[in-house]
Amino acid sequence: MRDDLILTPMLETMLPAWDGTINPDVAENLAKLMSTPQRNRSRSFSASQAGNCLRRQELAFLGIPGIGVPSRQLSMIFANGTWTHMRWQATLMTLGLLDGIEVLVRKPKWRARCSLDGVGTAKEGRFEGREFGFELKGRNDYAFNVQAAKGVDDKTRKQVDFEFLLTGLDLFVILNENKNNQGIKEWVVIRDEARVDAAAQELEELNTSIDLGILHPMLPLCKQMKGPDWDNCPFGSPGGPCMAAGTWPDMNGDDDD
Repeated sequence: MRDDLILTPMLETMLPAWDGTINPDVAENLAKLMSTPQRNRSRSFSASQAGNCLRRQELAFLGIPGIGVPSRQLSMIFANGTWTHMRWQATLMTLGLLDGIEVLVRKPKWRARCSLDGVGTAKEGRFEGREFGFELKGRNDYAFNVQAAKGVDDKTRKQVDFEFLLTGLDLFVILNENKNNQGIKEWVVIRDEARVDAAAQELEELNTSIDLGILHPMLPLCKQMKGPDWDNCPFGSPGGPCMAAGTWPDMNGDDDD
């Protein structure tokens, strides 16, 4: 395990001896992040959307408003995710296991950007000295145990493929935290050129759609208003944004790339 993993062996050794005090420079950095308004996520394709329905990604790129208002519970779930990330980022930076957090990478020619949870340099084991990207996911107990048994879900893998593409990195750490008991599971992912090429092809297809002003068609099940893509889509509702957009939404505004 000490050779195949990057963070877990170090954490097993360092966390029991740490009193929880955050490095002042790290605390200052986090304070800036906490007080910075969320960026406008339109006009760019992002890693967090990679692998979603192409039409959904195009509507998000164009800044089409989603449906509904988040509930109190959903708002707190989002806030918990934000604080979970900051807790891990503060810990890993203070322990010297990450070199940077919220690392933004832009590729204007692709209309693409990604924000890495962190970047670091492996301290020991067979990856010693190699730079890696860091991706953190908080999971409920069921999802955590499923992934611990079966491996990282395809959605997360596609997000990391997108980040490999934009950053040029060849190594990533994906760390899952069990939100029920703070257990962790780490995977070290090595760049797979076939998967990165697939991410590049998807991004090229999305850019072509924007250049031509033609959205991808609705998925067959979405036309029937059913299926997981429909149920989990911010644009999916009877007569809602996805259905109403047709082949191209009626909108104003220029591409800022």
